[in-house]
Amino acid sequence: MMRVLRFLGYTVLILLALVLSAYLTIYLGALTMPVVPPVALSSSPNPAQSYDEAMARFDAQLAAERARGDIDEICLPYVLTHGAKTERAIILFHGLTACPFQYHELAQLFHDEGYNVYVPRLPRHGYTDRLSNALADLTAEELAAMMDMTADLAAGLGEEVTMAGLSLGGNVAAVGGQLRDDLRLAVPMSPALGFRFVPNFLTPALTRLILGLSPDIYIWWDPINRENFQAESGYPGFSLHALGEIYRLGLAVQRLADLRPPASQAQLMISNWGDPAVSLGAIDALVDAWRANGGVTATYRFPLLPWLPHDFISTDAVGANTDLTYPKLIEVITAYP
Repeated sequence: MMRVLRFLGYTVLILLALVLSAYLTIYLGALTMPVVPPVALSSSPNPAQSYDEAMARFDAQLAAERARGDIDEICLPYVLTHGAKTERAIILFHGLTACPFQYHELAQLFHDEGYNVYVPRLPRHGYTDRLSNALADLTAEELAAMMDMTADLAAGLGEEVTMAGLSLGGNVAAVGGQLRDDLRLAVPMSPALGFRFVPNFLTPALTRLILGLSPDIYIWWDPINRENFQAESGYPGFSLHALGEIYRLGLAVQRLADLRPPASQAQLMISNWGDPAVSLGAIDALVDAWRANGGVTATYRFPLLPWLPHDFISTDAVGANTDLTYPKLIEVITAYP
């Protein structure tokens, strides 16, 4: 018995040493990299004044997207409307390497609830060349700029506008919640504010380390099948630099949230206990900052069991259970506040 306990004790000590070594490597490695410039978050609203103006903006956007010739047809932005301005409209931002098709079922469910729905394409996503690694040039600034454009368009679709997004899209929705006072509700879903297994206080160092790496590193979602990874849409891998820019955007939101209240009328943070990808500590820190500064902020966290993947939206994600997640998302988003 003593031998077993001794073995377990040594094992725990070794694991702790490995974890602490990894954290120390992140911290010291970051010190050798260039300082990451902060993102200057700001908003310049130019909201559509009517449904017709909103649809004219969307038609122009869609025409420009098609004219590019390099966007996959199923990844083009789309709207589901009731032919006139409704009481509520919702924006749905997709996640990293995905595209608007990610919401093809959930968007319809919101439409069935009476919403006008707008699903934009985020920068550098949805290209027909799935192996282009276009995400290597992604910046936090261009993601933040998307927030204003989509909020402006959606203002003509609904009397009250909800801005929601998953992961990368959750970061953009959080920017909207922080900056746009014409949003009724901001709903970041598992925003990528940091990595699950890195303490939140090390996220700035991790971001600096990632963005300082040269050359950039491309990471396959499926290291075995690599380019043959068959998702319904999107890319089979991502740029580590792009992930750093996403974290950089998240850090900017947190800095601003620490200083002033969120502008949106209400906020709803949705997360997932079993999420292997994003930092729950960073998510909680943003919620705490919003509440401390007077934000009307609620939370919902999917339980640990049944286990859900980070991507609880895509119908083909490994471990997806949309029979569970979709009704709950409809319930908590339509009911709050």
